[in-house]
Amino acid sequence: MVYVLILVIGALCFVIFGLIANFKTSNLDYQRRVMLLEDIILEMKSNLENQNQKIKLSEDLRLKLKASNETLNNSIFNLNYEIFEELYSKK
Repeated sequence: MVYVLILVIGALCFVIFGLIANFKTSNLDYQRRVMLLEDIILEMKSNLENQNQKIKLSEDLRLKLKASNETLNNSIFNLNYEIFEELYSKK
């Protein structure tokens, strides 16, 4: 009877140590996956910051082009006005 009890206790200890080892390997695998996800998130954050910077630059460029377009339109209008004045003043 004592031998059976020792055998059962030994088997239970073996199962407990196996579960502990399995838990540690699962925990290490989980930590590795979390680190990979953190790296992916950091990379995506960096890409997002780059895209935001590009959007800001394109918005600045759009505003500059709009201002240049207005200036150019005014210059063209003034030039056309001067040409019409010269043409009609000669007649």
